[in-house]
Amino acid sequence: MSLARPYEIVAPLTVCEELRAPPRRDRRQLEEFLFRLTRPPSLPRDFESPAEDERSHQAKIVGNWLISYWPDHAAREIRLTGCERIE
Repeated sequence: MSLARPYEIVAPLTVCEELRAPPRRDRRQLEEFLFRLTRPPSLPRDFESPAEDERSHQAKIVGNWLISYWPDHAAREIRLTGCERIE
């Protein structure tokens, strides 16, 4: 029995920069969430919202951060679309 290949995280540079900005403790939480999201990407989301590209974007609150993404199952990728600090 072979294990399914994990999904890859794909993000624009602006989202990558946001992911590097949090304090170390928050970064660990975010990294753990992203790692779990790739194996397989079926974590429960907090909500879903339509975007301009007509895809349904998923969002998850991780600590003080809101992560938005959509899974591209055909390419086995998780497309990050946003990362922002929330209060």
